Amino acid sequence: MTVPDIPHDHDGVRLLGLPDGARQQYRITKKMLAAQFEEQAPGDARLFIKALASAQVVGILRPETIQVPKYEDTERAVVDVPVLEVVLVDKTSAADCIRVTELVHRSMAKPVVLLVHMADGTTVLSLALSHVSRTDPTRSTSVIDAHVMVPTWQIEQGALYLDQLDRTDMWALYRDLVRIAAADGHPASVALQAADAIALRRRLTDSETQLARVVRSVKQTKNQQRRIELNMRARALRTQIEGVRGALYSPNYNHGAS
Repeated sequence: MTVPDIPHDHDGVRLLGLPDGARQQYRITKKMLAAQFEEQAPGDARLFIKALASAQVVGILRPETIQVPKYEDTERAVVDVPVLEVVLVDKTSAADCIRVTELVHRSMAKPVVLLVHMADGTTVLSLALSHVSRTDPTRSTSVIDAHVMVPTWQIEQGALYLDQLDRTDMWALYRDLVRIAAADGHPASVALQAADAIALRRRLTDSETQLARVVRSVKQTKNQQRRIELNMRARALRTQIEGVRGALYSPNYNHGAS
Protein backbone atom coordinates (compact mmCIF):
# COMPACT_ATOMS: atom_id res chain seq x y z
CA MET A 1 0.00 0.00 0.00
CA THR A 2 1.44 3.35 -1.03
CA VAL A 3 1.06 6.39 1.21
CA PRO A 4 0.48 9.48 -0.97
CA ASP A 5 2.14 12.80 -0.33
CA ILE A 6 -0.19 14.96 1.77
CA PRO A 7 0.00 18.74 2.10
CA HIS A 8 -0.10 20.01 5.68
CA ASP A 9 -1.92 23.29 5.08
CA HIS A 10 -5.32 23.22 6.76
CA ASP A 11 -6.19 19.56 6.18
CA GLY A 12 -9.18 20.01 8.50
CA VAL A 13 -10.77 22.56 6.19
CA ARG A 14 -10.54 20.23 3.21
CA LEU A 15 -11.41 17.05 5.09
CA LEU A 16 -14.67 18.46 6.48
CA GLY A 17 -15.53 20.74 3.57
CA LEU A 18 -15.77 23.64 6.03
CA PRO A 19 -17.93 26.55 4.87
CA ASP A 20 -16.27 29.97 4.90
CA GLY A 21 -18.20 31.05 8.00
CA ALA A 22 -16.76 28.16 10.04
CA ARG A 23 -13.14 28.78 9.10
CA GLN A 24 -10.69 30.29 11.55
CA GLN A 25 -6.96 30.79 11.64
CA TYR A 26 -5.15 31.47 14.86
CA ARG A 27 -2.34 29.80 16.76
CA ILE A 28 -2.51 28.25 20.21
CA THR A 29 0.65 28.32 22.30
CA LYS A 30 2.09 25.15 23.74
CA LYS A 31 1.97 26.73 27.18
CA MET A 32 -1.77 27.32 26.82
CA LEU A 33 -2.37 23.63 26.16
CA ALA A 34 0.07 22.53 28.83
CA ALA A 35 -1.36 24.85 31.50
CA GLN A 36 -4.39 22.58 31.99
CA PHE A 37 -2.11 19.83 33.36
CA GLU A 38 0.69 21.71 35.13
CA GLU A 39 -0.64 21.20 38.66
CA GLN A 40 -2.23 17.76 38.55
CA ALA A 41 -0.08 16.09 35.87
CA PRO A 42 3.21 17.96 35.34
CA GLY A 43 4.57 15.08 33.27
CA ASP A 44 1.77 15.55 30.75
CA ALA A 45 2.43 19.29 30.70
CA ARG A 46 6.09 18.62 29.90
CA LEU A 47 5.05 16.22 27.14
CA PHE A 48 3.07 18.99 25.43
CA ILE A 49 6.10 21.25 25.52
CA LYS A 50 8.42 18.49 24.25
CA ALA A 51 6.26 16.94 21.53
CA LEU A 52 4.37 19.87 19.98
CA ALA A 53 6.01 22.01 17.32
CA SER A 54 2.89 24.13 16.78
CA ALA A 55 -0.89 24.18 17.17
CA GLN A 56 -3.63 26.21 15.56
CA VAL A 57 -7.40 26.45 15.26
CA VAL A 58 -8.52 26.21 11.63
CA GLY A 59 -12.26 26.09 12.22
CA ILE A 60 -15.09 26.16 14.74
CA LEU A 61 -18.37 24.38 14.08
CA ARG A 62 -21.25 26.41 15.52
CA PRO A 63 -25.01 26.10 15.05
CA GLU A 64 -25.18 29.47 13.33
CA THR A 65 -22.35 28.71 10.88
CA ILE A 66 -23.24 25.15 9.87
CA GLN A 67 -27.00 25.30 10.54
CA VAL A 68 -27.06 22.38 12.98
CA PRO A 69 -28.87 22.72 16.37
CA LYS A 70 -26.84 22.66 19.58
CA TYR A 71 -27.09 19.70 21.95
CA GLU A 72 -27.15 19.55 25.73
CA ASP A 73 -27.77 16.89 28.37
CA THR A 74 -26.35 16.04 31.80
CA GLU A 75 -23.19 14.56 30.26
CA ARG A 76 -22.22 17.23 27.75
CA ALA A 77 -23.10 20.52 26.10
CA VAL A 78 -22.17 20.66 22.43
CA VAL A 79 -22.62 24.24 21.32
CA ASP A 80 -19.41 24.40 19.28
CA VAL A 81 -16.76 22.00 18.04
CA PRO A 82 -13.24 23.32 17.43
CA VAL A 83 -11.16 22.00 14.55
CA LEU A 84 -7.50 21.93 15.61
CA GLU A 85 -4.32 21.07 13.79
CA VAL A 86 -1.08 20.26 15.59
CA VAL A 87 2.39 19.53 14.26
CA LEU A 88 4.58 17.11 16.21
CA VAL A 89 8.33 17.44 16.43
CA ASP A 90 10.65 14.90 14.82
CA LYS A 91 11.23 11.64 16.69
CA THR A 92 7.99 11.82 18.66
CA SER A 93 7.24 8.20 19.56
CA ALA A 94 3.96 6.52 18.64
CA ALA A 95 3.07 6.26 22.32
CA ASP A 96 3.73 9.98 22.90
CA CYS A 97 1.65 10.84 19.83
CA ILE A 98 -1.32 8.91 21.19
CA ARG A 99 -0.88 10.47 24.62
CA VAL A 100 -0.73 14.02 23.22
CA THR A 101 -3.91 13.53 21.20
CA GLU A 102 -5.74 12.11 24.21
CA LEU A 103 -4.63 15.05 26.32
CA VAL A 104 -5.94 17.54 23.76
CA HIS A 105 -9.34 15.84 23.82
CA ARG A 106 -9.33 15.75 27.62
CA SER A 107 -8.33 19.42 27.92
CA MET A 108 -11.70 20.68 26.65
CA ALA A 109 -15.26 20.12 27.84
CA LYS A 110 -16.48 19.55 24.29
CA PRO A 111 -15.88 17.29 21.30
CA VAL A 112 -12.82 18.22 19.25
CA VAL A 113 -11.79 17.47 15.67
CA LEU A 114 -8.02 17.11 15.81
CA LEU A 115 -5.60 16.77 12.90
CA VAL A 116 -2.11 15.60 13.88
CA HIS A 117 0.72 16.18 11.41
CA MET A 118 3.36 13.53 11.96
CA ALA A 119 7.09 13.77 11.41
CA ASP A 120 6.93 11.11 8.66
CA GLY A 121 4.74 13.37 6.52
CA THR A 122 1.37 11.73 7.23
CA THR A 123 -1.62 13.34 8.89
CA VAL A 124 -3.85 11.53 11.38
CA LEU A 125 -7.44 12.44 12.25
CA SER A 126 -8.11 12.04 15.98
CA LEU A 127 -11.68 11.89 17.32
CA ALA A 128 -12.98 11.03 20.78
CA LEU A 129 -16.36 10.23 22.26
CA SER A 130 -16.22 11.99 25.62
CA HIS A 131 -18.24 13.50 28.44
CA VAL A 132 -17.60 16.30 30.89
CA SER A 133 -15.47 15.19 33.84
CA ARG A 134 -17.64 14.71 36.93
CA THR A 135 -14.63 15.17 39.21
CA ASP A 136 -13.67 18.54 37.73
CA PRO A 137 -15.45 21.27 39.72
CA THR A 138 -14.88 23.73 36.88
CA ARG A 139 -16.46 21.32 34.33
CA SER A 140 -13.81 22.44 31.86
CA THR A 141 -12.27 19.06 31.05
CA SER A 142 -13.49 15.77 29.57
CA VAL A 143 -13.24 12.06 30.16
CA ILE A 144 -12.65 9.97 27.04
CA ASP A 145 -15.07 7.07 26.53
CA ALA A 146 -13.61 5.94 23.19
CA HIS A 147 -10.85 7.29 20.96
CA VAL A 148 -9.91 6.63 17.34
CA MET A 149 -7.01 7.78 15.17
CA VAL A 150 -7.25 7.38 11.39
CA PRO A 151 -4.64 8.36 8.77
CA THR A 152 -6.37 10.94 6.59
CA TRP A 153 -5.09 9.41 3.35
CA GLN A 154 -7.12 6.27 4.11
CA ILE A 155 -10.42 8.18 4.33
CA GLU A 156 -12.57 8.39 1.21
CA GLN A 157 -12.45 11.91 -0.17
CA GLY A 158 -15.64 13.81 0.64
CA ALA A 159 -16.91 11.17 3.08
CA LEU A 160 -16.58 13.53 6.05
CA TYR A 161 -18.03 16.66 4.48
CA LEU A 162 -20.33 18.29 7.00
CA ASP A 163 -23.27 18.44 4.63
CA GLN A 164 -23.14 14.62 4.32
CA LEU A 165 -23.33 13.94 8.07
CA ASP A 166 -26.26 13.49 10.46
CA ARG A 167 -27.52 17.01 11.08
CA THR A 168 -30.03 16.25 13.85
CA ASP A 169 -27.88 18.17 16.33
CA MET A 170 -24.20 18.91 17.02
CA TRP A 171 -23.62 15.75 19.04
CA ALA A 172 -25.28 13.57 16.40
CA LEU A 173 -23.11 15.22 13.75
CA TYR A 174 -19.92 14.55 15.71
CA ARG A 175 -20.85 10.92 16.40
CA ASP A 176 -21.59 10.42 12.71
CA LEU A 177 -18.18 11.90 11.92
CA VAL A 178 -16.61 9.35 14.28
CA ARG A 179 -18.63 6.45 12.82
CA ILE A 180 -17.67 7.22 9.23
CA ALA A 181 -14.03 8.07 9.96
CA ALA A 182 -13.50 4.84 11.92
CA ALA A 183 -14.56 2.95 8.78
CA ASP A 184 -12.31 5.01 6.45
CA GLY A 185 -15.40 6.63 4.94
CA HIS A 186 -17.11 3.30 4.15
CA PRO A 187 -19.20 2.21 7.18
CA ALA A 188 -21.06 -1.09 6.89
CA SER A 189 -24.44 0.57 7.38
CA VAL A 190 -26.21 3.57 8.89
CA ALA A 191 -27.09 1.31 11.83
CA LEU A 192 -23.43 1.07 12.87
CA GLN A 193 -22.94 3.15 16.01
CA ALA A 194 -19.89 5.36 16.61
CA ALA A 195 -18.69 3.46 19.70
CA ASP A 196 -19.12 0.12 17.92
CA ALA A 197 -17.17 1.40 14.90
CA ILE A 198 -14.26 2.39 17.15
CA ALA A 199 -14.33 -1.00 18.92
CA LEU A 200 -14.37 -2.85 15.60
CA ARG A 201 -11.48 -0.83 14.22
CA ARG A 202 -9.45 -1.57 17.36
CA ARG A 203 -10.23 -5.28 17.08
CA LEU A 204 -9.21 -5.21 13.42
CA THR A 205 -5.92 -3.48 14.15
CA ASP A 206 -5.13 -5.87 17.00
CA SER A 207 -5.94 -8.93 14.89
CA GLU A 208 -3.88 -7.70 11.94
CA THR A 209 -0.94 -7.07 14.26
CA GLN A 210 -1.26 -10.58 15.69
CA LEU A 211 -1.46 -12.06 12.19
CA ALA A 212 1.71 -10.27 11.09
CA ARG A 213 3.49 -11.59 14.18
CA VAL A 214 2.31 -15.15 13.54
CA VAL A 215 3.34 -15.02 9.87
CA ARG A 216 6.83 -13.89 10.89
CA SER A 217 7.03 -16.77 13.37
CA VAL A 218 6.02 -19.26 10.67
CA LYS A 219 8.91 -18.09 8.50
CA GLN A 220 11.39 -18.28 11.36
CA THR A 221 10.53 -21.62 12.96
CA LYS A 222 12.02 -24.89 11.71
CA ASN A 223 9.89 -27.18 13.84
CA GLN A 224 7.27 -28.78 11.59
CA GLN A 225 4.66 -29.28 14.33
CA ARG A 226 5.10 -25.71 15.46
CA ARG A 227 4.67 -24.50 11.86
CA ILE A 228 1.40 -26.43 11.61
CA GLU A 229 0.13 -24.87 14.83
CA LEU A 230 1.12 -21.38 13.72
CA ASN A 231 -0.51 -21.84 10.31
CA MET A 232 -3.73 -22.91 12.01
CA ARG A 233 -3.54 -19.79 14.20
CA ALA A 234 -2.96 -17.64 11.11
CA ARG A 235 -5.97 -19.21 9.39
CA ALA A 236 -8.17 -18.49 12.41
CA LEU A 237 -6.95 -14.89 12.55
CA ARG A 238 -7.67 -14.36 8.85
CA THR A 239 -11.20 -15.62 9.37
CA GLN A 240 -11.59 -13.33 12.35
CA ILE A 241 -10.26 -10.35 10.38
CA GLU A 242 -12.70 -10.96 7.54
CA GLY A 243 -15.57 -11.09 10.02
CA VAL A 244 -14.56 -7.80 11.63
CA ARG A 245 -14.08 -6.14 8.25
CA GLY A 246 -17.54 -7.29 7.24
CA ALA A 247 -19.02 -5.69 10.36
CA LEU A 248 -17.08 -2.44 9.98
CA TYR A 249 -16.87 -1.78 6.25
CA SER A 250 -19.44 -1.68 3.48
CA PRO A 251 -19.41 -4.81 1.26
CA ASN A 252 -18.08 -2.95 -1.82
CA TYR A 253 -15.11 -1.44 0.00
CA ASN A 254 -11.81 -3.05 -0.89
CA HIS A 255 -9.95 -2.32 2.34
CA GLY A 256 -6.21 -2.35 1.94
CA ALA A 257 -6.19 -1.85 -1.82
CA SER A 258 -3.18 0.02 -3.16
